[in-house]
Amino acid sequence: MRAFGSDTRLPTVTLVLDLLRERRAVSRVELAEATGLTRATMTNAVRKLIALGFVHEVGTARSRRGTPRRLLELQPDACHMVGLQFDRFRGVGVIVDLAGGIAVRRELPVVGERGPDEVVPELAAAVDEMIGASAVAREDIRGIGLATYGPQDRDAGVLLTPQPTPAWQEFPIAAALAEATGLPVAIENDATAAGIGAKHWGASPSNFAVVYMSGGIGGGLIIDGHPYRGAASNGLELGHISVDPSGPVCGCGNRGCLDNVASPVAISSLARRTPLAARLGLGADPLEAFSLIARAAADGDTEAAELIDASVQNLAAAMVTLVNLFDVGSVVLAGNAFTETGDRYRDAAQDVLDRSVFMRHVHGVNVELAGDVAHTAAVGAAMVVLRNLLESPNVGGRSGPGR
Repeated sequence: MRAFGSDTRLPTVTLVLDLLRERRAVSRVELAEATGLTRATMTNAVRKLIALGFVHEVGTARSRRGTPRRLLELQPDACHMVGLQFDRFRGVGVIVDLAGGIAVRRELPVVGERGPDEVVPELAAAVDEMIGASAVAREDIRGIGLATYGPQDRDAGVLLTPQPTPAWQEFPIAAALAEATGLPVAIENDATAAGIGAKHWGASPSNFAVVYMSGGIGGGLIIDGHPYRGAASNGLELGHISVDPSGPVCGCGNRGCLDNVASPVAISSLARRTPLAARLGLGADPLEAFSLIARAAADGDTEAAELIDASVQNLAAAMVTLVNLFDVGSVVLAGNAFTETGDRYRDAAQDVLDRSVFMRHVHGVNVELAGDVAHTAAVGAAMVVLRNLLESPNVGGRSGPGR
């Protein structure tokens, strides 16, 4: 079975919709000028969006040639999608409208060491509850986007990794969740989804990198508005860039991987071997422990600050490599772990990149926090559903579950 939305092209209708999301009211001529597309191509794309009910005309504006231009505007309530993001330690769900606005948001049950047979019914129940709490009719929900670990086979709708536990590897998560909810399901790498979410909120340029940090560290890349996915939806494995060649051997076979020295799991593990564990009351949840350490560092605890600053500097070093490889002009930070620490990581990384990036004398590199770091990946997952709908050869139609 092919998973819902395996095509990765960015068609004209998606491009036009992105521009309409970024601008309040715009004419067809302005859209054509902004994209470089012909007016005929633009008119055809706009016609499709109007037929879907996603766009409507809202009046006219004066033109230099004297002929008034008809203005177009997005209809945010015309389309809603569900976005889910989960990993071993955290999960969130959202219902998103056409403009990327969040109508409903919920925390999801933590997966932990549990298998898909137990978790999928919980995800389906969470979707039902969110739809019931919203003002959106179930038949108006276009599908579910699910952001989680890579690598993935997006066509088959399965994970190609033994995460969160070995039971998830090769499990048909897209088909199982589609059957449980009656809605089409698309899967996406969480870091890539965060990039799509940041792009759809209009806070980032067309070319940027994403650093995604939850329990571990991942990376994503948006090039000319396209998510770069690689061969197995794991296009930018930032967590396994070596930042210490003489460091400990990682499970991946490399030495000194960023994940092992800078992630919340690594930092909380280090802290538990110090007096911080008792002083801060660190528990087993690495993200909760990381938050406590971050708060203590912000309050002036020297020992906590040393751990956080070591993570910051190692992550910044990996970001220099990332920027040197892809020559992006912006890096967006997203993920639950940046909720408490985002400003500290952003400012320190900005300082390192300003001093160390190879192309710094040609252009600057801006480090920014995603608009809602905890929900960006879930919003991006929801937007994958929309992209897949627009990329379908039957634009305007409805797909069946899991397709």
